[in-house]
Amino acid sequence: MKKEDYEQLLEEKGLKKTKVRMALARHFVNIEHAQSYNDLQAALVKEVDKSTLYRNLTSFEQAGIIHRINDLSGVAKYAFGASPTQGNEHAHFVCECCETVYCMEGRAPLQIDIPKGFRTNMVQTIVRGICADC
Repeated sequence: MKKEDYEQLLEEKGLKKTKVRMALARHFVNIEHAQSYNDLQAALVKEVDKSTLYRNLTSFEQAGIIHRINDLSGVAKYAFGASPTQGNEHAHFVCECCETVYCMEGRAPLQIDIPKGFRTNMVQTIVRGICADC
């Protein structure tokens, strides 16, 4: 992606084009797997402080630029793309060796009958195994 593409992405989502947001967008677009807060802080250490990173992650998540993944490790991971909600469901692969989390292409094949009176906010499918690098 070119700089103009990042600017357009932020503009389409109603976010101001700040230096930090441009760096964060560039990072998410160019990384192949989900990132923890610590991963992001290490990657962007020269460009962003702790509280600014948290605020911008929240803004990106609310705007649908990234989504949060709960891989049961106790540490939230973030990946590029909208949240896996209705119409955008996809699975996440968690490597049991290196603990890297990947978004899987295609829709997660999950059909569950939710009991009457229940309301679903999100469905998350986690596939565990060993990645190609391990």
